[in-house]
Amino acid sequence: MKGKALFLFWTLLIGFIFSTNGTLVYALESPNTDNYQKDSSYFFIQYNGEEKEVIVNGNITLKLTGWADDSKTTVNGNITSVDSSNSTEDITLKVNEELNELPLNETEIINYRIIVADIFKSEIVTTQELTDSSTIVVQNNNGTSIEEVKTVDEYDTVIENKGLIYYSSGQSGEKLVITKEKYDSLNIVKDTTTIESNAVSEVKATPTTKSIKEVQPLTRFSKSSTPATTTTVANKVPSITYSTHIQKIGWQEAVRDGALSGTEGEAKRLEAIKISLENTPYSGGLTYTTHVQKYGWMSNVPAGSISGTTGEGKRVEAIQIKLTGEMATHYDVYYRVHAQTFGWLGWAKNGESSGTSGLAKRLEAIEIVLVKKGEQAPGSSERRYITPTSVVYTTHVQTYGWLQPVKDGAMSGTSGQAKRLEAIKINLENLPYSGGITYSTHVQSYGWINEVSNGQVSGTSGQAKRLEAIKINLTGDIAKYYDVYYRVHSQTFGWLGWAKNGMKAGTEGLGKRLEAIEIKLVLKGQSVSVSATQAFKEPLKVFLDPGHGGNDPGAVAGGYQEANINLAVANKAKALLVAQGYKVYMSRSDDTYVSLLDRSQKANDLKADLFISIHVNSTGSGTTSANGIESYFYEYNPDYPSKINEDMHNNSDRIKKSVTLTNLIQDNMIQYTGANDRGTDGSAFSVIREAAMPATLIELGFINNTNERQKLVTSSYQQKLAKAISDGVVEYFRIY
Repeated sequence: MKGKALFLFWTLLIGFIFSTNGTLVYALESPNTDNYQKDSSYFFIQYNGEEKEVIVNGNITLKLTGWADDSKTTVNGNITSVDSSNSTEDITLKVNEELNELPLNETEIINYRIIVADIFKSEIVTTQELTDSSTIVVQNNNGTSIEEVKTVDEYDTVIENKGLIYYSSGQSGEKLVITKEKYDSLNIVKDTTTIESNAVSEVKATPTTKSIKEVQPLTRFSKSSTPATTTTVANKVPSITYSTHIQKIGWQEAVRDGALSGTEGEAKRLEAIKISLENTPYSGGLTYTTHVQKYGWMSNVPAGSISGTTGEGKRVEAIQIKLTGEMATHYDVYYRVHAQTFGWLGWAKNGESSGTSGLAKRLEAIEIVLVKKGEQAPGSSERRYITPTSVVYTTHVQTYGWLQPVKDGAMSGTSGQAKRLEAIKINLENLPYSGGITYSTHVQSYGWINEVSNGQVSGTSGQAKRLEAIKINLTGDIAKYYDVYYRVHSQTFGWLGWAKNGMKAGTEGLGKRLEAIEIKLVLKGQSVSVSATQAFKEPLKVFLDPGHGGNDPGAVAGGYQEANINLAVANKAKALLVAQGYKVYMSRSDDTYVSLLDRSQKANDLKADLFISIHVNSTGSGTTSANGIESYFYEYNPDYPSKINEDMHNNSDRIKKSVTLTNLIQDNMIQYTGANDRGTDGSAFSVIREAAMPATLIELGFINNTNERQKLVTSSYQQKLAKAISDGVVEYFRIY
């Protein structure tokens, strides 16, 4: 009881703390597996490789940061102590079937077991039953055997490995434990450490008796010495029996001749299998192999042996079974599997693969049956083995014509050669479901052209027309299980972001050619970073706001109105920006009145990328000697709270970009006109406060300064100011 007393003491002392995922966790002082008993507890962690955090107590946090090796046998992590030391210690945790110890500090240790899983889960499990589980390593005809004995709990966690135990049969057939020396003398064995690993048959005892069940000798170690007669052959009907090891369940009772072994609808992986023949009328037997997570195809094993793994948390993904000897000339062996996501697959036979490959899908159940040669199969053989579906594509490139097809994310086209894509063909290979692929391209001069599918041409050839954008989609049942992702290399922009399932990728309205493309299929649930704004680029939108207008002429001097000068400069700037490929909107295009809030609201509704408010300065009365150009970006003032732009008015990124835009345009205006530089400053002007995008307000000069007014009203001076605005916008978008 010593171990239990220590456990209870530390549980009461430290108490229960909630972890970040809602699991109750605690620490206990140095539990020893030799004293580990029923009702003791440990961390049972199902780990998927993501960064996860568990709060052990108020001062200690355990963080799992990822796999430490490709085989997923260890996990990287760290222990952080939030106390006076405030220290972090890097650790490596084991992934196996055994109970492991993790020291937290000089006085505290926790027990844990980690297994590989698709979804992260951490829980404290309390051992209710301890059972001796025996793996037969060698079974001999003289009644002797070697077994590896482990004490496990109901989660198949190895609490204690008792090692190899040697047995002989008593006079009444009972098992007797003998020494290694006695075993060696009975079998003339010199070295039991070279026992063949395939000769393994694991049997788990019933929890109530905690005993080790006896098993029948493995068929691989004995052969019948009496040949079957013709009469015997005629009367014998062979059976095939099989048992599967299932996640959290362990070995199931053996079934035979087409019965289901495994589970349906419980999302439990099949981890290992044993198959045997009974009542065979002919010589021969069977062999089988499984495709196991991380290990691939295992070595073939004979009847009665284990194929797969136990205690490693690894899924079986596919299986091959075949008959040998005379049995193979008289019978076929058929088998089908229930695979994660796909359900029951078609019937495979005689060594064909059944299951999936490259899709990380577990087998959950299996059915196996023997059929006489020439007799009907038990069902359809369609879709018996599913491998990854491939997307294949080729592009027609300027001067090169059609390139060789590529597949599954490879680049088609060119990079760094300034060659346009002119057409594309896309198809799917190795489809496990009905359906196909459709696509449409945006072509120079034509715009979006009609959608085509499954290897048809989209685009043009011989017309020197560039592709500018593309949309790709899956159809039918294949779309239920896969997403199609694609990205393009676009003139000027380079590789854009990934689009998927019908999103636009490329540009529109910018006159930019596509130069290359990558396309791949991804199983549903496996994400790739996607952003509509990164995958597809439309013309950048600039909003010009000519100040005043209508019944609000603005500043007036010398017979001229500010509103008219503002509009004249804005129109010239618009023409220059449109020529650069920008989409330009204006708060007004004639002498009409627009309220301050409406100006900002229009820009916000259009989701403009920039806002530029154009004004002319004035001292308010009479002629002034004040002269020069000044510009403003938004600066928060509590006396002028935002009315329609609460979220973005004081956004630090918006303000930073506004300062950049303001300085670029101001510097250009001074350089192009030679005017006095009055600098830039922050202000809470309504139009730049309420605009949700980077914004600036510029003052082109003083209308009531006679010399400056004479310049401001001339078309040539206005053109210089407009060019300063346009060039400032171009420079801004080179930065952002």
